[in-house]
Amino acid sequence: MAVVRIDAQIPWRIDRAEGERWVGTCDPLDLTVESETWAELMEDIALTLDAMLRDLLANNELDRFLLDRGWTADGPTGTEGEGVRFDVPFIPALVQSHGSPETLHR
Repeated sequence: MAVVRIDAQIPWRIDRAEGERWVGTCDPLDLTVESETWAELMEDIALTLDAMLRDLLANNELDRFLLDRGWTADGPTGTEGEGVRFDVPFIPALVQSHGSPETLHR
C-alpha cells in the first residue's frame, strides 16, 4: 500500500456532546465526526480524511482540491484510490466550556 503524505495543517474543533460523546468539527472542510471516546475520535478523523481524499483521487479531483487549498502531496497519487492511504496532519483544539479553544498536539 502506498502512503501519500499531505502537507497541510487542518484545524478541528473538539467538544463533548450530550451523553459524553466526542464531536470534532472541521469548518474549512465542512466535516463533522462523532465518536464515543477521544481515542476513537482521533482515529475516526484520520479515517474520514483518508476516505475523503481517496474519493477525490478516484474521481480525478484530488489535484484541483489540493491546489485550491495550497496543499501538496508527497507520494504516488496517479493510481486509483485502492492501494493508497493518505497521511494527513490535523490540529485538534479542545473547546472548553467557556468557549476558548485549547490547542492539543497530535
